[in-house]
Amino acid sequence: MKDSPNRRKPDEGKPKIWISGGQRPPFDLRAFGRASLHLTRSAVAPLLAWMAGGLRQAAVNIAAGSGRIPEARLGRAARFVPSHRRVAAWVQNLAATLAHASATADPDVKRGNTLVTRIEPYLWPEGVETPDRGSPIQAASETGTPPANPAPVVLAQPMQPGDDPLRGIRDDLEDGKSATAGPPVDAPPAPPGPVATTAIQVSGYLFGWAAILIALPFGLGHAGWKHIKGEDLRKIGAGD
Repeated sequence: MKDSPNRRKPDEGKPKIWISGGQRPPFDLRAFGRASLHLTRSAVAPLLAWMAGGLRQAAVNIAAGSGRIPEARLGRAARFVPSHRRVAAWVQNLAATLAHASATADPDVKRGNTLVTRIEPYLWPEGVETPDRGSPIQAASETGTPPANPAPVVLAQPMQPGDDPLRGIRDDLEDGKSATAGPPVDAPPAPPGPVATTAIQVSGYLFGWAAILIALPFGLGHAGWKHIKGEDLRKIGAGD
């Protein structure tokens, strides 16, 4: 007996995914890999941003004198211990490196750049104290331009019996050492130059991708769990 044309078939009108007995989209290896990478980056970037923010705040506190040990307590070891400002600069450079690492891992480029802009500024915006140039003649010898109003030259008096002929030379040498000495030990360190800034950026880029590779198993597991729950992985990370 032939089937009636008006008789409906059991699977007529149902989606193919229901006919196959599954409740999830078909597995796509490329979409799975892209979703795993996106989920990994989304998990790593906030962690690195949190670490960078904590180190930035620590650098600010150290620069303000928090935890500073008085030189009287250090004794003879004081000259071997870096100043609190130099330690703050080191911590700040590490914070900037982690900020660049977070920006590398973050799928949102604008958010990563905002983090770097907030973490990277120099701790002492007023600048570094510069040492005294000394006399106008010495300043002219360093800059290469003659002074506007040079001081008159005073001729030395004739030597008297008992005078030290080398005393004037020693005085000149001591004056030269004091004039060419660097800034005080407690002065703020100079901000990172072009080479140091490039090194911080490259180190942050490499550290960001290293963190992504280390945390990639988490992204794979997370993507697999989303696929089991029936989410379409092709929609995750499509704009990256």
